Amino acid sequence: MKQQQTPAPRSPAAAEQPPRRKHVLQWHILHRCNLRCTHCYQEDYAAACNGEQLMQLFSQYLAFCQANGFRGHINFTGGEPLLSPDLFRLLARCDESGITCGILTNGTLIDRAAAERLGKVRSLSFVQVSIDGTRKTHDRVRGAGNFDKAFAGLRLLKEQGIQTMAAFTCHKGNYRELPQVIRTVRRKGIDRFWADRLIPMGSSQEDILSTAEFQEVVQCLTREHNRRTYFSHTDVHLNRAMQFLEGGNCYYQCAAGDTLLTLLADGTLLPCRRLPIPIGNCLETDMLTLCQESPLLRDLQSHAIPQECIHCAKALLCRGGAKCLTYAVTGDWHKKDINCYYR
Repeated sequence: MKQQQTPAPRSPAAAEQPPRRKHVLQWHILHRCNLRCTHCYQEDYAAACNGEQLMQLFSQYLAFCQANGFRGHINFTGGEPLLSPDLFRLLARCDESGITCGILTNGTLIDRAAAERLGKVRSLSFVQVSIDGTRKTHDRVRGAGNFDKAFAGLRLLKEQGIQTMAAFTCHKGNYRELPQVIRTVRRKGIDRFWADRLIPMGSSQEDILSTAEFQEVVQCLTREHNRRTYFSHTDVHLNRAMQFLEGGNCYYQCAAGDTLLTLLADGTLLPCRRLPIPIGNCLETDMLTLCQESPLLRDLQSHAIPQECIHCAKALLCRGGAKCLTYAVTGDWHKKDINCYYR
């Protein structure tokens, strides 16, 4: 079981240093998966680096964080990351280097042995499991029996003292199940729940939420976030684009290409998995050089406010909402979020 670590005393010199900004790398260490979910972004299931290449890429990220003064964090995902024979080597590198990490998984491969191994990883901040609706809906998307397997995996993680997260992707086919899913997550004692919108990537846009449907989602999340019960400590998280619209002070700005990057299993570097515009390939040019020379990243890091939002009172706080959804629908991420209903 994970033990609480007592922080070492800070020296006076360290106390004078400004806090470093957190940087997140979402790393798809392989594209292979044991499931074939109906809404999966993945088209190629074969791509994967060998162990030596993975270690080289890890070193590249360390150098990138050091050069930029970032406090690094890696979210390991796939495909299904627990299929990788190199996952625990990478987790050990996180422990050695002081980089924190998370795991994004479908949860079906988490047995007691895997949970116990994960419980020994000092740098592991959380494990996130995707939940797509009620049992019927989840199993229709991911295959029969996988709803129960996902929650069984989460239960084993909790037994090891690992922070558990459930992630829900909202679309026309499941958004009305959101309250029921939150009740289930609370009943199961999951630590944190968050929901975001489906981003169509090379697929039909028919399942995208309308603005009215998105408003229902935000109202539900806000209501559940503010709801406290004696029997549940689940945090219904609001830190996603446009979720401030029904009150609260949780303003989110898109971090793609700034304090967020995505690395695919073939070495391709993206600003974000859901903003699939290649920056380059880290197996050909190192990450630091790619990022220093990328005009795309310079553009994203300017955090320019969309022209339609210039006169909005919230413009400096949200800076236009979700770039990925706007890009998927219009082909231009410089425009405002298609679901914004702020007046």
